[in-house]
Amino acid sequence: MSEQEKIDIKEKIEKGLKQSFENLLRRKAALGQDMVFADENGQPRIVPASDALIEYEKSNSSR
Repeated sequence: MSEQEKIDIKEKIEKGLKQSFENLLRRKAALGQDMVFADENGQPRIVPASDALIEYEKSNSSR
């Protein structure tokens, strides 16, 4: 496998993971559910999915 093929596969995987996470956020927000994240100390942090989606969209719009 060439280096370019490895790069292409990595990009496809990253794109798929990003899309999957976005779909999960949108689905949970639509259902009024929460998301569980780990904070900087590894402790669970529960956040409404709608809030997490807003933050996610803000962080991606500035890119």
